[in-house]
Amino acid sequence: MLVFRGTDNLPEWKSPVVAVGSFDGVHLGHVRILRFLREQAAREDGTSVVLTFDPHPRTVLHPESDFFTINSLEKNLHLIEQQGIDATVILPFTMDFSKMPYRQFIQEVIVGTLHTHTLVMGPNHAFGHQREGHHDNIKEYCRDCGLQIVDIPEEMWHSAGVHSAVIRDHIRQHDWSTVNAMLGYPYSKNEEC
Repeated sequence: MLVFRGTDNLPEWKSPVVAVGSFDGVHLGHVRILRFLREQAAREDGTSVVLTFDPHPRTVLHPESDFFTINSLEKNLHLIEQQGIDATVILPFTMDFSKMPYRQFIQEVIVGTLHTHTLVMGPNHAFGHQREGHHDNIKEYCRDCGLQIVDIPEEMWHSAGVHSAVIRDHIRQHDWSTVNAMLGYPYSKNEEC
């Protein structure tokens, strides 16, 4: 998997199929998104691209909180690569960047920089200033921009959605069996890969 820090010197990808997110933990919900991403790229004879952020947006927006990342960026990249993804682009996340409206993000980054052909996203997807871009209006605006959208159903575990925030709660409670089940691998905070 090719890894790009920032958007300088990106290659011209063939029909990029893109998923955007923090992908912290690369848990079973993320694995579902990545599988759909890889399969959609194969169907379109395109390139599967993950767009993620460093540092994690929550550490920038809420530095006073008890937030912590599930894995290091390096481990998350390793787990993304294991899913057969072609490339990952890491955007630096800053307070200024956080103020970008979702439409501007789609126009400048998703369309203008990555030349995205298809955007893959789950039902709880949100981005842009104060997460103003949510699933429905992102979907509508992308269609207006000529982007194809692939909707992915939510990954469930025991009737609950698999989310990084839920996994963090179980880590705080030292509920390792639930953490490992939702991650799909044994949790180890200090393990790099």
